[in-house]
Amino acid sequence: MSNSLQKIRVEHLKFGMYVSRLDRPWLETDFLFQGFHVQSIDDIRRLREYCDYVYVDPVKGKPVPRKLLVNTQHAYEDKLARIFREPRGAERYPTVTSMEEEFKIARQGYDNTLDLVTNIMEDVKARRKIKIKAVRRQLQQMIASILRNPDAFLWLKQLKERDNYAYAHCVDASGLAIAFGRHLGLPQEELEHLAIGTLLFDIGKLQLPVELLHKRGRLTEREYALIKRHVQIGVELVREMEGSNPHIVSVVLHHHERHDGRGYPRGVGGPQIPVNGRIAALVDCYDAITSDRPYRPALSSCEAIKLLYDCRDKDFQSDMVEQFIQCIGPYPPGTLVELNTGEVGLVLSQNRTRRLRPRIMLILGPDKRPYTRQVILNLLDDPKDSQGRLIEIKRPLPPGSHGIDVRDYYL
Repeated sequence: MSNSLQKIRVEHLKFGMYVSRLDRPWLETDFLFQGFHVQSIDDIRRLREYCDYVYVDPVKGKPVPRKLLVNTQHAYEDKLARIFREPRGAERYPTVTSMEEEFKIARQGYDNTLDLVTNIMEDVKARRKIKIKAVRRQLQQMIASILRNPDAFLWLKQLKERDNYAYAHCVDASGLAIAFGRHLGLPQEELEHLAIGTLLFDIGKLQLPVELLHKRGRLTEREYALIKRHVQIGVELVREMEGSNPHIVSVVLHHHERHDGRGYPRGVGGPQIPVNGRIAALVDCYDAITSDRPYRPALSSCEAIKLLYDCRDKDFQSDMVEQFIQCIGPYPPGTLVELNTGEVGLVLSQNRTRRLRPRIMLILGPDKRPYTRQVILNLLDDPKDSQGRLIEIKRPLPPGSHGIDVRDYYL
């Protein structure tokens, strides 16, 4: 790309500007010519159907005013924009309920799964036999809910209790794995194996010293070696369960392996890690870094997405990372965001055709004072402010910004 090209948002284009490059391949659009002068409102409208940004050649047409230039160094944001415009085929599991309709059912399924984990842990401690068939049966409610609409589960994940990380992590990782498997179109039997495997993948930690698991400082070499043993212990425990199978065991065995071979316990990488292991590793990492831990506070969902993106083709397969980001969205339900109007809102649900434009519950006005009534804004409708500007998300906000506690707004 020529260094002279100027990056501009599509809605800021003016007649006479020469569009030399899009933020996606020309072949993914219906434009006949790869480069043209903007001559009508219809040109801008058609560009908006495909692009957020375009690159203008100031030599061939009108230059972009300095105030409208967009920083061309934001490669990560450009990449995200491309990820969320990539066309997908027909979904194996279409969304069939609204987030509001699904929420109460999802809440019950989540709580029941948390009870299930508690009972499994107690059974393991008491050396009682665990039947995989019973685990599968009790997981069905959460699986069915996520298959209908994963947004309700993603909302619930934001409400995690701070003092119950170990058990909630198992439930959240299992739910994320189901949501990701749903997005990838895995058959239901594979989703069940994945759900069970992620629910049980940390079961080996029950045989490690509690003080080691909750240590605040840096682990010694000996302590880290001991922590790593939880995988093999977990594999042995799951193998002994009545009705277990290699697919479930594989999830437990591979959830700490890494794409570049630097994981454990076997140090395998790339295609040597089965797909269910790659999924388990991703959801395990994402949930861990978005949860408060003794040694560090939680990252926001958006910070976690950026970190995972930076880890592609190192810790995790690049394509898998991009699909996971597409699955949970750039602004998962429960994310606080600030709009370009100055208003602050809470993401309620995603629009799967345009992930960058979710449904939002407005909480604070431009003056950062609370609204006295509930206002729901669907960015998919392309709402405009009083000056006729398109309303869009300016930036995600850290949890707790402006004193807002997401738990005060759950449905």
